[in-house]
Amino acid sequence: MFATFIPFCFSLIFVSLTFTKLVHLSIHISTVPPLAFILYLPSLLLPDVFIIYLSRLALRRKSGAIGVAACTLGCTFAFVLLGAASSQLGFWYKTGNEVQWSDALNYAGDKDGMKILLSGLSTVLTAGLLILVVSWLTKWYLYRAVGTLTVWVGAPVVYLWQVFRGTKARGRYQAQSASTSPDPYESDSDFDDSDDGDETKEESSLVFGQDRSNATNQTTVLAIFAGVLVFLTLTTVLRPSTPYNMMSATLPLAMMEMFKSAPDLCSEQAALSGNRWPFPELINQSKWEYPSGHFKGWAPGNNEFVQQYRSATPDWLPEILPSGFQKWTPTNTTQDEAETTNKTDSCIAAGTDGAFYNPVNDPLKITNLDNDILEVLKDQLSGGNVKIKHVALIMLESFREELFPLQYGSDMHSIIMKSYKNGKEDEINARLSQLGPVAERITGKSGNFKKKDGSDFDPVSIPQWNDTTPEGFGGINVVGGFTTSSLSFKSMAAIHCGAWSMPVDSFEESETQSYQPCIPQVLDLFNNIKADKSTDDFLEQQWLPAFFQSITDGYDRQRKFDKKIGFKHIVTKDRLEDDAGVDDDLEEINYFGYAETTLKSHIVDYIKQIQKEGKRMFFSHFTSTTHHPWGVPSSFQKTEYLNTKDKMSWHEDFDNYLNAIRFTDAWLGELLQTFDDFGMSNETLVVFVGDHGQAFKEDDSKTGTYENGHVSNFRVPITFRHPKIPRVQYNANASSISILPTILDLLINTGSLNEKDTNAASDLVQDYEGQSLIRPYKASHNGRRAWNFGIINGGGRMLSLTSADAPWRLVIPLDQKSEYRFTDLEHDPLELKPLEKWAIKNLANAVKYKFGEDASQWAIEAEAVGRWWGLERKRLWAYKPGDSDDED
Repeated sequence: MFATFIPFCFSLIFVSLTFTKLVHLSIHISTVPPLAFILYLPSLLLPDVFIIYLSRLALRRKSGAIGVAACTLGCTFAFVLLGAASSQLGFWYKTGNEVQWSDALNYAGDKDGMKILLSGLSTVLTAGLLILVVSWLTKWYLYRAVGTLTVWVGAPVVYLWQVFRGTKARGRYQAQSASTSPDPYESDSDFDDSDDGDETKEESSLVFGQDRSNATNQTTVLAIFAGVLVFLTLTTVLRPSTPYNMMSATLPLAMMEMFKSAPDLCSEQAALSGNRWPFPELINQSKWEYPSGHFKGWAPGNNEFVQQYRSATPDWLPEILPSGFQKWTPTNTTQDEAETTNKTDSCIAAGTDGAFYNPVNDPLKITNLDNDILEVLKDQLSGGNVKIKHVALIMLESFREELFPLQYGSDMHSIIMKSYKNGKEDEINARLSQLGPVAERITGKSGNFKKKDGSDFDPVSIPQWNDTTPEGFGGINVVGGFTTSSLSFKSMAAIHCGAWSMPVDSFEESETQSYQPCIPQVLDLFNNIKADKSTDDFLEQQWLPAFFQSITDGYDRQRKFDKKIGFKHIVTKDRLEDDAGVDDDLEEINYFGYAETTLKSHIVDYIKQIQKEGKRMFFSHFTSTTHHPWGVPSSFQKTEYLNTKDKMSWHEDFDNYLNAIRFTDAWLGELLQTFDDFGMSNETLVVFVGDHGQAFKEDDSKTGTYENGHVSNFRVPITFRHPKIPRVQYNANASSISILPTILDLLINTGSLNEKDTNAASDLVQDYEGQSLIRPYKASHNGRRAWNFGIINGGGRMLSLTSADAPWRLVIPLDQKSEYRFTDLEHDPLELKPLEKWAIKNLANAVKYKFGEDASQWAIEAEAVGRWWGLERKRLWAYKPGDSDDED
């Protein structure tokens, strides 16, 4: 039994390394020239071959304590590798991607993160079973074959070593006569064919074979060995480091990322301090803009306008600064003091101005607040017809713009229809026409579904919501909106705070302070600068910010962030469970928690509270049903939107997602009806925004958001709904960073703030980086582009860029482990034909050849801006790797 177990352990190591290496190479093989791949392939396999070689040496017959210890370590290593390889293969099968082991450790260290890992347990177990079966069936073949190969490789080495030591003697070329018992690991009942003396033969082979009189044969072997060695050395040393060093990585070494220490703080700070804007010609004095009214001016550099903003304290700030406004503390009023207070050990913290955001000194800032309000909105907003007493912000988990709502004839509609080949076109379209009736009303975009004969389907009823908004009204729907991150909480931070998140792994923003005041903090400022008294004038009433989510807020420090930015009333999974009665049926629909409908009674109680206390509502709600694995309550009747039968079963995930979208659509209708029932709708601004999209196999070879830069993960709905605001389809390559300044602009220009609040808001809105979406969008200004940045999940390894003045999109690697990716969204909106290269220079040349000089220059500019921007975010968030403020 033990004799069989050792070869099995070795076989586990061999099969695990082989399978994971095949997956690793298959992911990247299309990104390198075929001839180069063939040339460098042996060198790419060296790390795996080396580990296999060492493992075979450890798992050989060796008596004594050292031999037993080596076998024990070798078998332990084998089963660790089995677990890692199973995880790698299972993850690849589900997503088309590889596990990043540093992220895996973060997930494993988080109670709720473990639930994400366990959600893919079935595929991991299947992969593990496959490895076990293959390893068991091949154990003797692999053990013997690699053992023999090890002998042949080792013989020249031993021979040369003996020559080097001067110990080579004539007797070395004669067979050793020592008699030993057969290696118990070299046979079993099926393979026991005269293996006696194998160990003796192996030992004699290690001193260069049994035919010791054949000098010619020895010379030939040595020549071959030397040739192979030289070839491997040259191809390893001379091959380009990118991407071949990454492609050569073996699984055990990749796993070592879990134990790497945090980046050196001094090195990080030095990088931030040396971060210079790459295009000084765009910010020279001839392009400066001078202060006017609430506008502080724009003049990047060291000059009087920058210093004037830096040293001034707004007159609307209360004596005791509320949370979110610490950048104006007295000890932070000069650059010298800022640098002094930011000393950390022997390092001086980042940059030219500590963590202070100065809009006058921001090379990227483009404001459109000097533009008039859109003509279609101007009279309605200024005429006193629109009142905004309350604000609701609805974040839609994993929601794609093209499904809010789905439209007939769209690319997404065509993808769905292609899953069927049975001619049931009218039947399928009848189902699809009922997918998002509430979304159609919210956005003002009809699904436009038609029968084959061109006639319309019957109008879709919305039992959850009796919408009475008159035709031509309903608010502003952004066409072409992008998220700021495909990681939910980074997107949430940008939405609530109007501040770009950091391109670092995980939700590190929870450990520091936002460099811009977040919405609850701005509303708390308004509360602080007016008296807290009972009044019927809603302009003088206090705000009560509340957050509602039917799943856990314990994952990746969300709870810490929610409290930090100023929510006073929070309802999440824990509160739902604490308040649940004996008869309440809380049905878990995914590994995070419950359906949104379980929040209904708590939302009603909150609305009753604000009405009773005479307060203004800021209601933030994060949906969750459309998150993987797209479960819905058992009482919800599912519909087949895609053909999932037999060979089309690979559509199941997307079909489940569409059912989750229909459930969420109905919930949004129920929520809006709740506002109607309390008489709030005509004085409530409701903002709908996707946190990010969701890629499926129908889109790309990779699924999900993790390390996937596909555009389907970034196009999101952005809608500002109000029954009294005229309907506008706002075409702009904008992002969710504009939500906060747009809310403030609407509050100001509808007269929904008192005089003091209006003064403060008019000042604050000028500081935010996003443009207002009730004014014409500036795609570029004085040669500068309006850039949009998208942090790719898990955070610190990939970044996407678009600009409002061009149809192009670029994904750049931040860790040199993935390729640059360029697409033209105007001619390839589904990104079916991306250009991918490992170096920006090579990419620029390829883009120039295919798309022209302008596109090539854009790609070069985007890459430079993206790298500058990434370091600048770390400065502004005062990022310190591995730091925690321990606040909860």
